[in-house]
Amino acid sequence: MKNIFFLIMIVFGFCSCQKELSKEVSNTNTSTQVDVYVSGADSVFAWAGLFNSTYGIATYWKNGRPVNLTRRSEDGYGPDGAMAASIAVSGADVYVTGYQESCGSFRCGDLGRFWKNGIAAYLDLPTYPSSLIVSNNDIYIAGSSGYLTGTGGNAAYLKNEVKIELPSGSAGSISAAIAVSGNDVYVAGIGITGNIYNGPQKYIAKYWKNGNAINLTDGTNGAQAWSIAVSGNDAYVAGNEWNGKSYQDASGSTYKRSIAKYWKNSQPVILTDGTDDAFAKSIAVSGTDVYVAGTEWNGKSYQIQGSAYIYRKSIAKYWKNGKAVNLTDGTEDADARSIAVSGNDVYVAGTANGYATYWKNGVAVKLSNVESDANSIFLVKK
Repeated sequence: MKNIFFLIMIVFGFCSCQKELSKEVSNTNTSTQVDVYVSGADSVFAWAGLFNSTYGIATYWKNGRPVNLTRRSEDGYGPDGAMAASIAVSGADVYVTGYQESCGSFRCGDLGRFWKNGIAAYLDLPTYPSSLIVSNNDIYIAGSSGYLTGTGGNAAYLKNEVKIELPSGSAGSISAAIAVSGNDVYVAGIGITGNIYNGPQKYIAKYWKNGNAINLTDGTNGAQAWSIAVSGNDAYVAGNEWNGKSYQDASGSTYKRSIAKYWKNSQPVILTDGTDDAFAKSIAVSGTDVYVAGTEWNGKSYQIQGSAYIYRKSIAKYWKNGKAVNLTDGTEDADARSIAVSGNDVYVAGTANGYATYWKNGVAVKLSNVESDANSIFLVKK
């Protein structure tokens, strides 16, 4: 039960992480001048319950300037929170996808959302659209059709307004990221077998190429895939697997630490040693270099009052060809969710100490002065 709850908490990846082919501006070894687009949420006020994000005002920032896509509800039933999960730019058009909580007099529910140049378009979206890419004027949106329960949601993507369902595990699946190379469509995500009520459940990191499923793990340990990039004939998938060091949580239950990794053509490349939990959320390829953004809980140790359990602060970081680069010092929690590369410049978007942030070559750019989230980054060459 803990594992499915944790999965429901962190599925964006994330985010994020998503549009590597479109956002790879340059493979040259020179710096380039770019416009920086970051999507997320500003003025957040509640935990979203899915995708490791929070409800607020769906927002994207262009070179640090915010563009609000939604506003707080004034209908008397409480705030309708929203999140901008993924962003892509094609020509003069800015595309954003995300989701929004819609509250009525009896209940609240989440709805997939899509905006073009700030105008909402009501497509037949997955409930939680997590990834967006534009290729040859076609718009691809990956996502999942609901919460993961015993008969959970199913992975799917849209090509323009046509929905393509993907083969699912017996208990559902999630599509977390999408990439397009020529006529081939790649989707990374998670397959789930078993039943939350009857168990045991297994989470399998996987990707689909043109609808054909390719498992990256065998289900022995829980695993997740959050991001995918394609370079030539090679497919790169970033994610994590719970096959690290065994430990006991505050309740005394025994679990394994999560190891950050990526797979190149299904062959794993290990990024962390399993001593502390870690997740790889986003991957980008530039020439022969592989960049992965993620988070590792190896920062400052602390205790919650009344608990004997020792916790660690999370550090936002990226790995270049397997070598870690810390973006934060571990004194406050931080999370890296999306990475993009332009020449020698490395851009990473995430959240630092509760604020939407991106880093250019390790230098932080704070995007908001109130609690906020950043999920996805996209670069456009000037």
